[in-house]
Order: sequence, then C-alpha cells, then structure tokens
Amino acid sequence: MENPFANPFPGMNPYLESRRLWPEVHNNIIREMFRFLRRNLPFRYTVIMDERVGIGNDPSRDAPARYAEPDLSIRGGGVRERGAATYLAEGRVTARLPLDDETTREMFITIGERDHEDPVTIVELLSPSNKSLSGHGRSQYLDKRERVIFSPTHLVEIDLIRRGRPMPVEGYDGDAPYRHLISRWQTRPEVDLYPFRLQTPIPDVPVPLLEGDEDAVVPLGSLLDDMYEQDYYSNYADYSHDPEGPLSDDDREWLDQILREKGFRS
Repeated sequence: MENPFANPFPGMNPYLESRRLWPEVHNNIIREMFRFLRRNLPFRYTVIMDERVGIGNDPSRDAPARYAEPDLSIRGGGVRERGAATYLAEGRVTARLPLDDETTREMFITIGERDHEDPVTIVELLSPSNKSLSGHGRSQYLDKRERVIFSPTHLVEIDLIRRGRPMPVEGYDGDAPYRHLISRWQTRPEVDLYPFRLQTPIPDVPVPLLEGDEDAVVPLGSLLDDMYEQDYYSNYADYSHDPEGPLSDDDREWLDQILREKGFRS
C-alpha cells in the first residue's frame, strides 16, 4: 500500500462529505485557507476568520437550521449569552435548559483593507444546509449572498458537497457536482464558474482583491491533501462502504477501482 495516510483520490475525497465528518472538515478547510491567505496577501490587506452561528440541527444533516449573526459576544472574551442567567434567592444551583436542537458554528473568511471597514472579498465554503430545500439554512444563506452581490464586495463561493441543490446560476446547465464560483463586483452579473468532478483534481481558487492587485490563487487541492494527511482522516473514513451522497454507476465503478488500486479494498 502507498502512504496509508494520504488522500487516495486525485481531488475531493467524498468520504469527507459525511454527516459525521463534514462540520469539522468544513472549518478545517476554512482554517487552511485562512492561514494561506494570511501568509501570502500583501500587508495592506487584513484576513479575518468570521463565524456564523446556526440555531437548529447540525448543518451536515439535511434538516432545518437557522443562521444569523448571533446575540453572542464571541470575540475577545469568550461567549456571553444575553438573558441567560437566573438569580435564585436560596442560592445557586446547576441545571440544564431543555434544548432539542443543536447550536452549530460555521466559519467563513473576510478579506479587508487596513484602516477601512468595508470588506473587499467574502470567501464562503458551502455546507449541506445551504443546499437543502428544507429548513432555513438555504434561505438565510441566499439572503446573505444577495446582500454581497449588491455590494462592492467580491464573492468566492466554494461547493465541495455533492448532495443538495447547487446555488442558483444562469448559463450553466452541466451536472458537475463540485464548483467554485468567483463573483467580481465590477463584472456582475457575470461570474467565473469552475465546475469539476470526483475524478478530477480540485482547481485552484482565484481570490479577487482590490483593483491593481492580482488575484490571490489558493491551491485548495494541496491544502485539502495536507489537511487530510496531517489530521489523520484516513483513520475516520470507512472505505469498505460507498460514501454518503449521490453516485452514478460510473462514479461508483471508478471509486471502487481507485480504492482497490490504493489498497483500501480487496
């Protein structure tokens, strides 16, 4: 067997899309991109890893979720919930709130210019809740997407999830399950779309910056491969079964062949 800790696929590893792994994978990919951009952008730019809080079921599940800028103070001193404390005259006791749902957190990246408040570029990595027709995750994300589209801010939207309905675009009728969408504010409504398949390497991601500066090109495939190996995802992927999400017969046959060649199936 070749390196057992290396990503066995030439591009996206579909086993990372599982409901169990994706929330962690999502935020780890964002962190890898954040580190790359922090290291490689000119000094005039700031790169911030922002957080969106979802109140509802886990965003990796196709179930309702509501996303909002939370009533939580997340930065700079921990988390402070408004109105969560109760005073008891007899003393303090420890109890639990009857919460049926889970609170989830998803990261995204904001690129700005030093000494300016307005963002230059927003980088989003989609999750299943964004692509699900049930619940609030899709509508909340589309609302934010529209606000960005009608602003002088670039949008980079990365889709590494096969299940669910892709984000709406006009002029592309292909069925590639993965895509990068690059929306430059000066050329809207035209966008650059980079669709790709399970069998192909993940394309680099061009991140637009201010006029006069070249795009920052993020080697997303290399970053994902490094993350997969360094975080030992091979120990958490069950290659004896097909991955979650839709697979065509051709995809299933190709996937089985790759895993046999790499020694993960016999």
